[in-house]
Amino acid sequence: MPDLPTLQTTHSATHSATHSTTGRAASWLQRWRGWRPAGQCLVCGHWNPAAVCARCLHRWAPEVPRCSRCGINLQGLPHLDGVCMDCEAHGPEFDRALAALDYDAPWSTLMAQLKFQDACHLAPWLADRLASAWHRRPQRASVILPLPISARRLQERGYNQSALVAQALGRRLQLPVAPQVLHRVKHTERLMRLNPDDRQAAISGAFAVNPALRRQVLGRHVAVVDDVMTTGATLNEAALTLREAGARSVCAWVVARTGRSPRLMSAPP
Repeated sequence: MPDLPTLQTTHSATHSATHSTTGRAASWLQRWRGWRPAGQCLVCGHWNPAAVCARCLHRWAPEVPRCSRCGINLQGLPHLDGVCMDCEAHGPEFDRALAALDYDAPWSTLMAQLKFQDACHLAPWLADRLASAWHRRPQRASVILPLPISARRLQERGYNQSALVAQALGRRLQLPVAPQVLHRVKHTERLMRLNPDDRQAAISGAFAVNPALRRQVLGRHVAVVDDVMTTGATLNEAALTLREAGARSVCAWVVARTGRSPRLMSAPP
């Protein structure tokens, strides 16, 4: 039987080997999630070196006027000086919003694949769209925070799609990304099934700022990145939490924005 020092050495070597193997596996998984087959447009299927060809971008993602407060597509909607009538009447808790795409086909399909089908290779391309939107309409930001998901949701899914987009966006805009600052402390069921009032009630108190990292938002201009904005209730709650922690301003940057709300649909022209 080996003596104690030999056992310690053996245990250390085994632990080191296990750690190394785990690290290699994690690295491989990260590379796999960032990989996609080259040569085919994800929308039309025609050969193209980029994820989506220029023709599909031109057809399905034209540049449109958007509300500077909530990011909604203003085409056909009543608005004043680039702000929709909903935001004129009752603006969101965040200062400004940026949206790259309308949450409609074909983009809604791609985003569902990212969110529910492990299509993590789509995150860099979606970050490109958000970066392009930012270059067209720059908004001041000192740090990027991905909108967090609950521990239960993270365990179910294995990743946070908003964090993947935020990390890629930070590299493109050369802004720091701080994924550990904002935490989801309250699990909620799918908010898309709820009406706006019920969404707001469900999401109340859902976020908290890590006290040890509060300095990363104190007095700073913060951009919160999410995949989709519907009513804005979740981003409103995140903005309230960040303001309470001392953020100087909060912007909501989303890949896609849903269409007009029921109030906008019934608003007079």
